[in-house]
Parts: sequence; structure tokens; C-alpha cells
Amino acid sequence: MIETKYLGLTLRSPVIVSSGPLTQNIASLRKCEEAGAGAVVLKSIFEEQIESDVNKELEDNAAYLDHSSAESFFLSSSRDFFIDKYMKLLSEAKKELSIPVIASVCAKDMASWIDYAERFVACGADAIELNYYPISSDKNVPGATVDKKAIEFAEKARAKIKAPLSMKIGYKYSSLANMISSFDKAGIDGVVLFNRFFRPDIDIDKLEFTSGSPASSADEYAEALRWIGLMSGECSMDFCGNTGIHSGESVVKMLLAGAKAVEICSAIIKSGFGVIGDINAFIEGWMKKHGYSSLDDFTGILAEENRRDGYNWERTQFLKTIS
Repeated sequence: MIETKYLGLTLRSPVIVSSGPLTQNIASLRKCEEAGAGAVVLKSIFEEQIESDVNKELEDNAAYLDHSSAESFFLSSSRDFFIDKYMKLLSEAKKELSIPVIASVCAKDMASWIDYAERFVACGADAIELNYYPISSDKNVPGATVDKKAIEFAEKARAKIKAPLSMKIGYKYSSLANMISSFDKAGIDGVVLFNRFFRPDIDIDKLEFTSGSPASSADEYAEALRWIGLMSGECSMDFCGNTGIHSGESVVKMLLAGAKAVEICSAIIKSGFGVIGDINAFIEGWMKKHGYSSLDDFTGILAEENRRDGYNWERTQFLKTIS
């Protein structure tokens, strides 16, 4: 049996389809469930995208908005249109699916995050996943300040959002261990390690700014594996692995390190929805081979806190030269 508990929710499989193009419409969401996913995370609602779309509409209709009151009404109505569209998808997903549906929010300021999340909970979201990742580009702001802001954000979110709550973050913080531990103390139910963000690139022929591939590769799971192995034994909240998870083998590794679940997207885009069933079958076969009857039998047995050689999770240098 590969049933697991994540964020207090019962999942029939530890495989969650992450926020992305595969979770933005009902037809695709149904395919996720039919393929054996344990839960789905709806495509994130991005405040920046909403603002961009609304501002474009504002420019297109500028001639009809001579009065400031009309402009204010237009901005408010346009913003609500996009949020209502997301809430409609959430409501339909809850009606159509039997697996948990998690809403994902990516906004720029605290007021927006809380406003969005509370509305999605009212629509029936089984949990809320908050994407948090500031770009620390101000040379005058020390790392400790950036970390403190993240912790304060988590504390405020936990105080306001009355639903299972996870934080999906990056790993470039001055003290990631302290921050994760602080999330746990604040009552955050889970942490997703790690988000894969937009990657800037340059077209050297056109001399233009462009973007790197949004898809992960199968060798990108190491950082998530390391930090789940380091922290899962020290925290009571749930850990979820993300980025570079393309096979049943990488999922088993995450579980051994202490993850309760994983999120995948690129693997499905590359190989189709059937990869979910392949992963589930691999986990079941591996468990049978090693004599495990449930995920609880082996989840976290290789975490740092549970191993005499747990210090290996902290190693950063090779002991021998690779030839």
C-alpha cells in the first residue's frame, strides 16, 4: 500500500502533480487522477501576471476611462475577473475529482497572498501552497534580514489561513536550516523543497533577453534530497520533494530521506500521464522486494537524525578525485 499522509490529508499515492500547465483545466486534472496521482496542485495564480493583464486592458480602454473613479472601478473589476476565474476552476475541480485539490498562490505582497488564500479556502481548497522566493538583489540588505522577512511572512500566513498550509521555497537563504525550523515552530504544515523558478538567459544572436527551459532534468533532485535528509528528522511538519523527480527510483530516495510526498510536472510533460502509474508500480515493487508493507515502514529511515552516518548529508566535498 502506497497511501501517505501529507498536510493532514490522506493521499492514495505520494505522487502529487505540481502547479503547472497540467493542472490548469478540468480535462487535464481528470487525467492526473485517472493516472494515479495522490493529489493535484492547481496552476499558481500569479499576482504579477494579473497586474500585467489588467494594465494592458487599461491601456486598451484608456479612452473610455477619463475619470479616476472609472479607472479605479475598472482595475478592481478586472482583478476580480481573474481571481473569479481561478475560483471557478477550483470549485469545478472539487466537484469532479475525488483526490485532494491544493490551491497555489504566487503574489508579491502579504495583503494579496492572504486575500487570495482565504477566498480559495472558502471555495473548498483542501490546502494552500504558498510560493515564496524573494530575489535578494539589494546589496544593502543582509541575508539575515531576508530570512527574517520569510519567517515573519510564514507566521502571519499561519495566523490568517485556516487550512492546511505549505510553503514552497527556494534554497538560497543565509540559514536555510534555521528558516525551515522556524516555519515548523510557526505551525506551517509542510514545506516543498525546492521550487524551480524562471531562469534568465540571453539570445547571443538577437542580443535579447530570453528564458531558459522551464522543464527540469532528471539530475536536479540532489539539493532537495540533501535538505530533506538534513531536516525531516528535526521537524514535525511534512516535507515534499520537488524538482528533478522523474522516476520511481528518485521518489523512493525522497521517501527514504524523510519526504511524505513529491511533486512532479516535467516528467509527465516528457513521458505522458502514464509515468505516474509507472512510478506507483515501481514503489510497490521496491517495497515488496524489501519487505515493506507501507510507506511508514521506511519513510525517513535514512534521515540524518536516524543514522550514525547521517553526517554524510552535510558533506560538500568529494573524498577522492573523480577520474
